[in-house]
Amino acid sequence: MEIILNALKGSFSLTIKLLIIILPLTISYEFLKDRTFFSGTKPFRFMGITRPGLVPLVTGVIIGLTYGAGVIIHSIRAYNIGQREAFLILLFLSVCHAIFEDTLIFVVIGADGLVLVIARLILAFALTYLAYRARLFDK
Repeated sequence: MEIILNALKGSFSLTIKLLIIILPLTISYEFLKDRTFFSGTKPFRFMGITRPGLVPLVTGVIIGLTYGAGVIIHSIRAYNIGQREAFLILLFLSVCHAIFEDTLIFVVIGADGLVLVIARLILAFALTYLAYRARLFDK
């Protein structure tokens, strides 16, 4: 019985920690999804991502692929983002999705958050830039 109580206590504690991490991120996303937020930003042209591509990119970086999939798919269709740019956005997100949420979750279990964020960002930018320079999907 003591083992079950300890497991329940640990599960409850972890659930509260995850709620503290995920809830503010979700609320922040609701503020950021306003398209006017992106009007002053410069596109990531050096990686082949235009201003309309920033909506799905930022969505995926902030809340991840699972929760952001609908927004990502809708944005790619609504802004007529081409196959090449969609590939570059999803390549970046495959390495660097839910960067804040994932990092905070790994920090809770003992990882070094700064190392995780820097490594994921460098790898995502490098792979996306190399894919863009390789001229994938050019006809």
